[in-house]
This record gives sequence, C-alpha cells and structure tokens, in this order.
Amino acid sequence: MKKLFAALLVLTLALGMLTACGSTEIRSYTEDNAAAEEADLFANALTAYAPDTKVAEVNGFAVYWNEYAYWLAYIGSQIAAPDEDGKIDWNAAEGSEEPLGETLRTAVQDSIVQYHIIESMAADAGIEFDEAGTKYVEDIIQNAIVSVLGEEGTEEDLASYLQDYYLDMDVLRYQGRIEYLYTKLFEAKFGAHGEKLGDKEIEAYLAENDLMKAKHILYSFTDDEGNELDDAAKAAQLEKAQAAVKQLRAIGDTDKMVEKFDEIMNAESQDPGLAYYPDGYVFGTGEMMQEFEDGVLALKDYEVSDPVETSAGYHVILRLPVTGDTVVTMDSDGSDITVRYQAAMQAFNELANAEVENAEVQWEQGFDTLDLNKVFASSEGGFFSKLFGKK
Repeated sequence: MKKLFAALLVLTLALGMLTACGSTEIRSYTEDNAAAEEADLFANALTAYAPDTKVAEVNGFAVYWNEYAYWLAYIGSQIAAPDEDGKIDWNAAEGSEEPLGETLRTAVQDSIVQYHIIESMAADAGIEFDEAGTKYVEDIIQNAIVSVLGEEGTEEDLASYLQDYYLDMDVLRYQGRIEYLYTKLFEAKFGAHGEKLGDKEIEAYLAENDLMKAKHILYSFTDDEGNELDDAAKAAQLEKAQAAVKQLRAIGDTDKMVEKFDEIMNAESQDPGLAYYPDGYVFGTGEMMQEFEDGVLALKDYEVSDPVETSAGYHVILRLPVTGDTVVTMDSDGSDITVRYQAAMQAFNELANAEVENAEVQWEQGFDTLDLNKVFASSEGGFFSKLFGKK
C-alpha cells in the first residue's frame, strides 16, 4: 500500500481533467469517429464485464466493475503505451522488474482502497450519507455540466462526455459521495479548519516542517524590461537597500517598525510576487534561494536583515513569527489555508494511512488474478459499437 494517503481531489481525476482538455461543445459520435475511438485499447476494459459486476470488498464495502475498470483504464493509460500494433503485453517484465500488469493491479488496488477506506472510517465514526450529501453530489454534477458543456448541457450529454475519460455517472457520483464523507469525517475529527487540533500538535508540526515566515523588500538586478543592470545601477540598488535598513532599525517600536516596513515595501519593492503575497511568504527548508533562507534563519522574529544578495537582487528581510493561525496560502475557493489546517490535514492523512495499511480486501473469485491482456483486448463489436447498440 502507498504510505502517503492521497487527499481526495475528486474533480482532479475526473472533471478537472475534462475542463482542461475539453471543448464546451457537445461531441457528436458518428460511426466514423466511433471507429477511430476503438483504437483506444484502454476503453476495452470498460465492457469486459457488466458495470454492476461485483469485483471485491474493502472492509465490507463493495467494489463494482465500472469503478475498477475506470482505474484500470485511467492508470493503465498513464503508465503504458500501445506498441505499433496497438497492443500492450501486460505479462511482460524487463530484467528484475515485476510484470507491467502486476504494477497496474497494485496501483489500482491502492486507489480503490483509498476511496473505500473513507466509507469504512465514516461508518466507524457514525457519519452517514444524508440528504445534504445527496445534494452535495448533485451540485457536483450540475456544476460539471455547466463547466464542461455550458448552460445548455444535460446529464445525458455529460454521461457521453465522460466516456472519453473512462467514467460513467455512477462512478462520478460515487467519487462525489466519498468527497462528501471525507469532508464530514475531517470536520468531525479536526474541525472544518483544524480548530480541534491541540497546541502541542501545532508545535510538533512547526518543528517537523521548519516553517519560516518573512517579508522582503527586493531591489532587483533587472530593469522593467528584464535587462540586467550594470554595475553602477546595482551599486545604486545596494545604497537604497542600506538606506531602508538604517531607517527601519532606527525605529524602536516593533509595531511602528513593521508599519514602516510595509510602507517601504509597497513603495520600493520590485518583487513580482508582492501582489500575491502582501503578507509575506511562508516556506520550509529548501523552498527559497539558499541565500534568502540563510538570511531568514539568521534573524529572530521582527528583526531586519542587512541587505542579502541573491541572483535576483538585494533583499531587505523582515522575519515574522509562525503560529497555528498563520496563513500559508489560499484554497481554490479563496479561503485561507492556515498552518493549523495543514497540520490537521497531515494528522488526518496519518490516520487514514494506518487504515489503508490495515484494510481488508476480499476479491470475488477470479478477479484477483485477472488476465489483463484479455481485459484490454478488443471486444466483439468494439466499445463504442456495443455502447450505442451497434452490431
């Protein structure tokens, strides 16, 4: 099993992928392009068995073929490519490596277990998929329709669109269900934003990740057109940086000094990231230029550095404290992601990892030893012909 429990980003694998690759126009499948699509051998797995064929159980929760085949096709398409004859030998192995099919089976099981373990954990915690969950999933569906097909799209259109990505509506709804249970389970254990996490856990997280926070005033080595400054211009930049340091260190009151730092930063800094990170950068070891990181490490909280030279220019750095409430970045919906929330996510992942490691997987007869060469072989009539009732 994977040691790192992957956060459930349902739409990353499904709808996020679609919006990145797809058109807003609804596709029309003719016999000609259906024939062309049959060249996608990964799609053959979708019709190897009926969608509702039970494949396995994870801690007593059923896995059906449409879900299993989705992961087979999706992961298979990422790790292997057909040869010039349009085939892949899943039993082949090079040197001491395991057969490609075994690699795929392991990856598919990992993915399936990570989803179904959430069902198991939610059940153990007494969390049910309720009416709010049903609405949550249907909102995902409706948002997906609008995102990938436009206002005139329908659920039937989305179902057709998903075929290119080895998905059907039942699997998409299942993934939405797991996302909902994941959210409710996280909230129950740690709070919506990690507010149930204790101070000791926060301190341990900060120590483990060596997090730092700093603002800086950059006097750049390039002009507005990106051309490197000459030596005289660089010397002038150093003089500006030194003047800023002298002015800031002359202020005895910390609050007033920070206020003045912000004033100079907003007026003089040439950091292109300032607009995105006006409150400073939060980072760990190895995430910044080494000279910049060393400059921060040499400071105590609320100390101002001498000018620090990097390839970007001269930096005047103000180190700031990091607490559980320090904002690290923003979520996709614009909400703040704090250190506390990140620490709670790590704690949740550790809990889930333990459950994944101990998951009980019971296969239906024959499905633990599937011959993937047969699963991906072209079925009679072809995938799209069978799907649309053509013979």
